[in-house]
Amino acid sequence: MTTAEQDKEAIISIVREMAESMTGEQSTRHWASEVLWFDIPPFASRGVAPARKLFDDTFANFESCKVDILELDATVNGDMGIVCTVQSTNIVLKSGATKHVMARQTDCFARRENGWELIHQHASVPAGGEWDGKITTV
Repeated sequence: MTTAEQDKEAIISIVREMAESMTGEQSTRHWASEVLWFDIPPFASRGVAPARKLFDDTFANFESCKVDILELDATVNGDMGIVCTVQSTNIVLKSGATKHVMARQTDCFARRENGWELIHQHASVPAGGEWDGKITTV
């Protein structure tokens, strides 16, 4: 495996780890201290602490959260890497209610002295109706 392939696998592994997390600590383990984050709810933060608190407050209401990555595209160019995913998330709240969320997420990484760190994440849900998660190509 080439170094570029190893780098790509490393950032994909981080994204998968974040998708499986259920605490703020797990979710932000690979985040840079100055990370800029745009979340699905109307929330944005600079730095890890506000995001970690929001994750913990949100996960506290969940009985379970299962994320399936439907589409994934990753690229590495030198010390920068980007992973774009389409995610289908099934949530069971502690109240017993269920939710399904289709989301698009872009994770931007920089190689630092301690390895790959997330420097920007942007998640969004499609507006204007149902979407099957497919990416159209030419």
